[in-house]
Amino acid sequence: MIYMCMNCKVFVYDEERGDAKLNLAPGTRVDDIPDSYRCPVCGAIKCCLHPLDGESTSQSVDSQEPTQKNLNYYRARGREKLAGLCGVYPVCNGDLDHTCGGQKYGAPIGMGGAGQGKNFEANYKALAEYRLKMKVVKPHRQPEMSTSFLGWEIKAPVMGAPLSGVKHSMNDSMAEEDFYWGLLKGAEEFGTIGTVGTTSSAPKDLGVTTVGKNNGYGIPFFKPMSQKRLFELFQLAEKLDVIAIGVDLGGAGSTYWDRSDKSVYRKGEDDLKELVDSTDKPVIFKDIMSTEDAVKVVDSGASACYVSNHGGRVLDYGLGVAEVLPDIAEEISGKVPVLADGTVRTGFDVLKVLALGADIALIGRPLLQVCVGGGTEAVKMYFDYVLADFTRAMILTGCDTLREVDMDILDKI
Repeated sequence: MIYMCMNCKVFVYDEERGDAKLNLAPGTRVDDIPDSYRCPVCGAIKCCLHPLDGESTSQSVDSQEPTQKNLNYYRARGREKLAGLCGVYPVCNGDLDHTCGGQKYGAPIGMGGAGQGKNFEANYKALAEYRLKMKVVKPHRQPEMSTSFLGWEIKAPVMGAPLSGVKHSMNDSMAEEDFYWGLLKGAEEFGTIGTVGTTSSAPKDLGVTTVGKNNGYGIPFFKPMSQKRLFELFQLAEKLDVIAIGVDLGGAGSTYWDRSDKSVYRKGEDDLKELVDSTDKPVIFKDIMSTEDAVKVVDSGASACYVSNHGGRVLDYGLGVAEVLPDIAEEISGKVPVLADGTVRTGFDVLKVLALGADIALIGRPLLQVCVGGGTEAVKMYFDYVLADFTRAMILTGCDTLREVDMDILDKI
């Protein structure tokens, strides 16, 4: 009998043929497969193998081109390309049973978290502790969701988080520049601003030059390299007329940069001020997880404060973003815009992050998964999906405008 993994809908197991790569001899029945089995594509357990009815198939997603491509199609493609690193599960939470979960003992962490992955897990659990209050006894009105960021109008208060590292974290599944381009153009075609990161496996200026090719529409984020190198990159960013410039301060603990011949550093208050003073462009400092650091960011003259723990990928056993966001937002309220990520997956999550104090919510891993699967089209499609849920969430919590989104629409369990 022939079985398919129902989690990824890509891997097919034929009992008659077995699978040499899994050390399963011909004739090995599914019932006899060891419980330690994991799907070689998505990492799912044995119970996800279901018998196929009718015609058997061993075709991959690439050879099953549907007439209409949707998010599930692009997620399936992403799952296939990220095999062994990310299972593109229905719930992306860093669970120990997931491909990315647990300690890697020096191996690449892929889409997982640092150490035992507890900081990644903390992000998900912290946001999940908040529940939305349904308030529907109110005259109907279509929510007003557009907003502005640094003087730029965007369709909704949601953006893409800065992502990078195709070679180390995404199975080298596409060119780094193509990945950046998909993130930038997908966001732009939706009606928001895209961001890109910096990786040790590509030229340090690749992100900013890709933004430049997009007529400057986007925000490059740089790892905290030496001041001299950052000044050079800031100058290039200004020349290419980007929207703003970001520095990923938590990148001081980036595993891959530590292993390469490229160095990253912590930055002091004077360093931040020097960077801000070196350009006429707005500067954003990312990976702020305490009120103390948030105040220093504001004092530096930065134009925005980005609350994030780097997706739980640099420090283990830290707090989740949703645990610190309310205090940070209150501390610097009205001084600079507050950006925040932290396992934002749906429009409902976007509303919760805004209610906790952020002005803009940013999406990370889900955009990575679909960008690998389908580039610009898939990224735009994910934003559209988030917007639909966000619209519904605003209607059902009685919020007609973004100004009405606050802690009053939340309950903490």
